[in-house]
Formats: sequence, structure tokens, C-alpha cells
Amino acid sequence: MKRTYFYILVMLPLFVLLGACDDDDDIDIEYTATYPISGDWTVTYSLDNGAGGFEPLVEHAELLIYNTAANQPNEVWVDDHGNFWDFKVKTPANVQNLTFGGEALENVSYDSQVTITDGQVFLNGAEENGLLRDSIYFRVTFSDDTDVNGDPDPYGTVYHVYGHRSTGFE
Repeated sequence: MKRTYFYILVMLPLFVLLGACDDDDDIDIEYTATYPISGDWTVTYSLDNGAGGFEPLVEHAELLIYNTAANQPNEVWVDDHGNFWDFKVKTPANVQNLTFGGEALENVSYDSQVTITDGQVFLNGAEENGLLRDSIYFRVTFSDDTDVNGDPDPYGTVYHVYGHRSTGFE
């Protein structure tokens, strides 16, 4: 019995001390300066089929858009992690207008340039799994693209990228 009281007397201050440290004053993490442009997006890369529609090339690809180290609302990283073309570029952005894009952007994944035009985020623009999600659209071209014969076709092929903010579901 004495041993039980001893353990209680020794452990009680420890429990009180640990409980006192958890006073729910955790810092709430705010969105970055580039939200709602930034995020994890599920996108499709397509070509215009000439009949007013798109021919999908790669579907359900992950695309990340995130703030730069400066965390300013006027530029973002667009990064496909090799899911389509292996590009990672820093591009101008306008968070108020939900737009982004630029010409001849340096691809830091490898030595090439990327042009992004008509980049736009649409709040609650898509329905996925019964939930309204933000949607995204932009056009992209690559300086190292080739035509069907394998000849250089820099910036000749325009790829359409569209999708929605990732839901976490397949």
C-alpha cells in the first residue's frame, strides 16, 4: 500500500506539469499570401481537338501551386513533379483576380522555358464527390517541345490544363 501512495505522490506532479503545458494556445496557421491560387490540384492535360473539345493526354495528375519563400501575393510556383512534362516554374500571380501566368519562364527542373497563359482559379467552380470545389484552368507551352516528326516546335503546341482542388479522394 505504501508503494502505491509513493507512486501517486511521485507521478501526480508529473501529470499536473504535463497538463499545464497543454493550455490550447497553439498558433493557428493562416493561409499563405497566395491562397486561393495555391493548393494541391487534380488536373487533366489535353490538346484542342479542333471540334470545340479537348483530347485528354494525361488525366488525374497532381499539380502543386504554392507560394515562394517571400510569401508575396504576386508570384507562385507551378510544379507538376513530372506528372506530365516535369516543369517547375515561378510565375507572376494576381491573387485578387485569381490569375497567374507568364512568358518564357525558367524551368528549374531542367534547362528549358515554359509559358503559362490564361491561368485562372474559379472559386466553387466544380463539383467533385458531391462537394463544390475550386477549379483551375490554364494553357501551357514548352520551349523543348517537338512536332509529330520530332522536329523542334518551341511553343508550338498548346496544352490545356484544367481540373479542381484535390479532395483527398480517388
